[in-house]
Formats: sequence, structure tokens, C-alpha cells
Amino acid sequence: MRQRPIAEVRTWIYLLRVVTKIGRRLAAQLEQHDLTPAQFDVLVQLQRTPHILQQQLADQMLVSKGNVVGLLNRMERAGLVKRQAHPEDGRAYLLCLTERGARLAAQVIPEHEALVAEYLALLLPEDRRSLHDLLRRLDHALEPE
Repeated sequence: MRQRPIAEVRTWIYLLRVVTKIGRRLAAQLEQHDLTPAQFDVLVQLQRTPHILQQQLADQMLVSKGNVVGLLNRMERAGLVKRQAHPEDGRAYLLCLTERGARLAAQVIPEHEALVAEYLALLLPEDRRSLHDLLRRLDHALEPE
């Protein structure tokens, strides 16, 4: 006889399923703008923090500097981001959105946020607040790695 997973494992499975389902729907929305989720993340980070160092961007995205370099190369070729030599450190680059990148970010970020809000609106307001509080507490409890 097969034993059912313990409650914590079932909770983890539901969390993964929800993240996967919403992630697929959000990725489909981004594809309409020829963006990947990683490229969208760059747009968000650079809109929030213009003139950020490449290493800082990689740290915020939780990826290696090597991973972010290839991503930035593609986005630079697409005319969405530009690198500027750091005025005090010739080995470092500051990143910012191009005019085209800023226009795209101004369009796609609100669309993305509206979709997230629509999906979470399937829960009652008090349930959304509880979910937010619980996930925030778990996130903080897991810090630092």
C-alpha cells in the first residue's frame, strides 16, 4: 500500500505546481514581446536601478556573472540595453536601458503585473495577505544560504 506524502511535501508540490502554471502563462505573455523571463528580469532590474554594475545585476538575479554576460550580449544586440565603462574601474561596466528598452519595459512590466494580480485575485483578499505573509516569513527564515 502506497503512503501519501506528508503534508509539507504536498504543500511543496502545490507551490511548485502553482509557480509552474503561472510561470508558463507569464512566459507566454512575454513571448508576445519577444522576451524571455530572464530578459524581462533584466528590464525590471534596470528600470528599478539604472547604471547598475554587471556583477550587481547577476547578484540580484541570483545567477553567475557568466550567465548574465550572454544574456546582456543578446539584449544589447536587440537594442534594449547598453554597457558603459565604469568611470573609476576600467574592468567594470555600468548597465542601463536604451530608449527602446525603457519603452518596452514601460509597456511590458505593467502588463506582467496585471496578469500576476489577476491570477492571485482568484484568492480572497485575506487569503492573499496570509499567503504573502507566510511566504515572506519562509523566505526570511531561509536567508542566508
